Amino acid sequence: MTDADISKFEQRIGAILPEQYRRFLLEFNGGIPTPGTVDVEGLPGASTDVQVFFGIGSSIESSDLNWNLTTLAERLEDELLPIAIDSGGNVFCLVLQGDDRGAVVCCDLQPVFGDLEASRSYSRDIEF
Repeated sequence: MTDADISKFEQRIGAILPEQYRRFLLEFNGGIPTPGTVDVEGLPGASTDVQVFFGIGSSIESSDLNWNLTTLAERLEDELLPIAIDSGGNVFCLVLQGDDRGAVVCCDLQPVFGDLEASRSYSRDIEF
């Protein structure tokens, strides 16, 4: 992973990534975290796992930032970048715009009564 790879990705999404997340991509470019759990404010049970962080150009399609951005585009708000997933199918997203820029939110992607849009029912800052 290089600065040029990240710059190309930023051009694709039309936003500059927060510096802390940029450094995370340069050093790790996604992957499986250890430990793999995180406390999430407002989540019943208070914690969940982080199954995988998405990377740029991942050899596993479902772990690729571009693939997830395209696949989830219709279900997420425009300012959200999907960066990780838990084993229940909830997606951790990086907020790219507005007052919450740089925050990480956990989005419930389970449809409720046919509504396919994601719900930001709980959030938690994750430090990279």
